[in-house]
Amino acid sequence: MPRQGLCRERVVEAAMALIEERGAERFSMGGLAKRLCVKPASLYNHVENLDALLEAVGFQAIARLARAEEQAIAGREGDAALFALAEAYRAFAREHNALYRVIMGFPRWNKALEEGAGAILRPIGRVLSGYGLTKVQTAHWQRVLRGVMYGFAAHEWAGGFSHEAVDENESYRIAIQCVADGLHSAGEEQHG
Repeated sequence: MPRQGLCRERVVEAAMALIEERGAERFSMGGLAKRLCVKPASLYNHVENLDALLEAVGFQAIARLARAEEQAIAGREGDAALFALAEAYRAFAREHNALYRVIMGFPRWNKALEEGAGAILRPIGRVLSGYGLTKVQTAHWQRVLRGVMYGFAAHEWAGGFSHEAVDENESYRIAIQCVADGLHSAGEEQHG
């Protein structure tokens, strides 16, 4: 019988908090059970197994990142939306690094999460739609933008920028400006 007050949502939220504290690589069902003051077997009344729990965590992390992107671009367009989106993405990757790594670490065989990740792409698509690109150009540029944002976040997390006493925020601004310049150029080629 499931413990009073314990439900799937509470288990997932506790798992997210534990992952944020310790990282996904140090997460275990035993640690989660201890956090919730239950026996590990009790967790299986609410989640099928560890993979199912991590999938639920992944969906929640995707929803949080997508919500941050949506809030950032609300009422903005063009370069203002692009920079706001890029900053929201980076902020999420920094502030919720363990959850961000859960999203980025899921194997491609997890079709449900792969489809769910479309929520992260929709705001990016809306921002790019303002640059007058073709469908093919939009596909290329969303990859470029995601690659820049992901690459920067990965290097920051790994300490890859620590050897230079140069402002990382300015480096990121320059990287996104390069994307903006490329978007303007691609849009002009289409209409010029």
